[in-house]
Amino acid sequence: MQQGIIVIMNHQQTELFKNKSTTKKTSKISIPRCPEDKTACTRCELHEQATNIGIRTILYKESVVQTPHSTSCVPTILIIGQNPGYHEDRTNEPFVGRSGDILKKSFIGGIELQERATIYLGNGVRCHTTNNQAPKPRHYLECNQHLIEDLQIIQPDIVLTLGAPATTSFYKNILGIVKVSLTKSFTMNGNLYTPEDHKIKGVGEFHMFSTYHPAAVMRNNNLINSVHSHMQLVSDCVDGTMASPSKPKIVPTRSP
Repeated sequence: MQQGIIVIMNHQQTELFKNKSTTKKTSKISIPRCPEDKTACTRCELHEQATNIGIRTILYKESVVQTPHSTSCVPTILIIGQNPGYHEDRTNEPFVGRSGDILKKSFIGGIELQERATIYLGNGVRCHTTNNQAPKPRHYLECNQHLIEDLQIIQPDIVLTLGAPATTSFYKNILGIVKVSLTKSFTMNGNLYTPEDHKIKGVGEFHMFSTYHPAAVMRNNNLINSVHSHMQLVSDCVDGTMASPSKPKIVPTRSP
């Protein structure tokens, strides 16, 4: 009598679980620290025409801010956009224009993320470009050291990149993964990257997410549905309920 097995595996089947490792565990309250200004940066030619050079990453003041008197720790999220626009260049602060309004009110506020996490806002490229031209890959590479310093100072549990340029450059320059398009990155949302993956001294593990840039949503309002789906994954990660593929169920068969 022969005996075989049937393997039932559905890659779309998922189970919700409470996983303490979904976001990084911290043994003590981490008081927010902000990266310093990069006003002396002359790594590329963009500083020559920028009103404010090297606009730094900032703490989103509407988000949870931990103090020495805090009784519990919350995850830290670093959101990375493309580069400062006209209004950002004038005010020396990221995400203060229309894109910033959409990011704060819809992306973040839509899931009340600011009430459950400490959020930082920054850009892959730190200077405004003439006529709002898209930064070139070499500009991201020149600014990469600034981003590394942000990661070392902020120690994010979650990194969220906005738009194709910021996403592609982060995967390539930080994680060493090339040719990651924005569409492909959506299939990688939620992946955990350890120090062995990014090899950045002094930086721990973090979950990686990507979505459309707010400027893209302004051009195509239908994209907001996908954004909400991506942001819900971020929310699940914060809450420790992010979906994970279930293990295959092996069922022994009987001979007729």
